[in-house]
Amino acid sequence: MKTLILSHKADIDGLSPVIFLKLIRDDLDVLLLNANDINPKVTEMIRNKSYLKYDEIFITDLTLDKDTCELIMNTGHSDKFHSFDHHAINLVSNNYPFGVAISKNEDGVNECATSLFYKYLLKLYPETFDTKGLRDYTELVRQNDTWDWAREGGNKDANKLNDLHSILGRDEYIETYLNFFKTNKEFFFTDNQKYLLEVEEKRVKRYLEESEKTMFHATLCGHPCGIVFAEQHRSLLGNYLAEKYAYCIDFVVMINMQQGLSFRCNKDNINVGQIAQIYGGGGHVKASGAPMDNSLKREVIQLILNNKDLFLNK
Repeated sequence: MKTLILSHKADIDGLSPVIFLKLIRDDLDVLLLNANDINPKVTEMIRNKSYLKYDEIFITDLTLDKDTCELIMNTGHSDKFHSFDHHAINLVSNNYPFGVAISKNEDGVNECATSLFYKYLLKLYPETFDTKGLRDYTELVRQNDTWDWAREGGNKDANKLNDLHSILGRDEYIETYLNFFKTNKEFFFTDNQKYLLEVEEKRVKRYLEESEKTMFHATLCGHPCGIVFAEQHRSLLGNYLAEKYAYCIDFVVMINMQQGLSFRCNKDNINVGQIAQIYGGGGHVKASGAPMDNSLKREVIQLILNNKDLFLNK
């Protein structure tokens, strides 16, 4: 069976479904994408009919819009597609037979793509996925992605797992846990990983403190906010600043010139998902993002270098 997975490249909620599929699929193609790339990519695959070479196509931690869902339905092969999404701003794929889109389940628990996908695989392959190790790992990913680890009763190991992803990088993280779950039925951090995490914890603390010094105060969409340039640890940084400066700002905007904008807040009356939509993005009420396209990057380069004779090839 030839399988394709399209998943979010930015975090462990996008990478973990890849690990799970690699445990049960030998003929697997993996395509990791930014959030704003999924609808153009699926549209392209349908129009050039490249999707036909796959028996099954999984889309995880990426949001399909209504037009793309309709395109999938009109192929006559919608049974090939399986989408797992949890972004509260747009759960449209839940209206289609191939979509499982749940932000908060019937028990009031915040879901993530990994937790939704794990439940799906557990029903089909209990001999592989019904282990304490995979259950515990999935719960850590869920707590990390939903930020439940930072609430009362949360598991701090969820944040450590995310730190390990930052240390290892995408490919090594996937390979590390693929090999780990092939030989271990329980989840744990190795002694070497514990050492690396101790070093990383100190480095992250310095990063948060240094980034804090560079924050600009501004007003956006009628709200006081903090704006900071950040390429790492955006969830930690955003929540750290939003909590520390809650007395004077409603949310934090983090600008990453490679990946786009991230918005974070911790106030009940603010929906940063709606703010992100203004900039072509989306996400959750408390955490969201928006892309930064190449045309804007070109403008930034021109502005910084301030040279009329500057010519950009890309």
